[in-house]
Amino acid sequence: MKQKQIQQPKQVKQFNIFNQEIPEFRELLSNNNVRDYVCNTLEQVLRQLKIKDSSTAVPEILSLAQMEASCYERNGRQLLEGIGVIDRIPPVLSERAILVYQQIKSFIYGKSVLDLGCGDGNVGKIFATKKNLEVALADVYEHTNVIQTGLPFYRIAVDGTIPTGKQYDNTLVLTVLHHADDPIKTLQEAKRVTKEDGRIIVIESVYGIADNSSFGKLSEEEQRLANIFFDHFYNRVVHYNDDPPKKVNVPYNFNTPKDWKQIFEAQGLEQIAYQALGIDQPIVPEYHTLHVLQKKKKVGVFSD
Repeated sequence: MKQKQIQQPKQVKQFNIFNQEIPEFRELLSNNNVRDYVCNTLEQVLRQLKIKDSSTAVPEILSLAQMEASCYERNGRQLLEGIGVIDRIPPVLSERAILVYQQIKSFIYGKSVLDLGCGDGNVGKIFATKKNLEVALADVYEHTNVIQTGLPFYRIAVDGTIPTGKQYDNTLVLTVLHHADDPIKTLQEAKRVTKEDGRIIVIESVYGIADNSSFGKLSEEEQRLANIFFDHFYNRVVHYNDDPPKKVNVPYNFNTPKDWKQIFEAQGLEQIAYQALGIDQPIVPEYHTLHVLQKKKKVGVFSD
């Protein structure tokens, strides 16, 4: 008698808000170019953190990535703790905040700043102390470090609304849009809380880069897949949290710089400055671009 074969349930495909497929890590790493890039980049990250066992740790990380996501996140975090990665993160985060401050300070206008999607609040704190600006913070949950900054904090509602009618000279949206379930709503809220002559300063993780770097040599789709891997690794493994509400949202809503520019314009925002920052943050190996936006001026219509 023939044994009845048990059919495995088909995996339901997932898509981001831009209708791009979000593959499982097993599938993502089956692309040899992506796998090689991830391996080499992970080794670089661990070497920069002065981890001695980088060459042996990388295969273990990739092996764990084949597991169900929650197991990968928990076990991956334990692995990183065991080799000393987590102990080295706090000073690197401080350096990252200073780097971002240096990148955007020349574009700051006026006297007030809202850091939308502030995370630990360190960037906003630097602007408050170094530039003596009026700074407020906003995010979907209040990071433990936010209280220590002493800055006003708005908890963003589930629907993405910022609970204030106040407007600021500058609104910072720093590596936030690809984490938002609805990046268009996030842009609309940023526009609402920015003064008419103010600025919205965006830094985004992007793909669609053509240069001679190892990232630039990947195809456009391979770059997007690499971003998915490292976005998850940094936010859900390095910064693992047992508490579901405190897990960083990772809908992988990545775009190309050209596509973001079109989205900005569709929301009535003019891109007045742009910079390719490259893979500028050692422990967040994603290609970043800087976009400085202003509200488009309305042209009056006159009649005889």
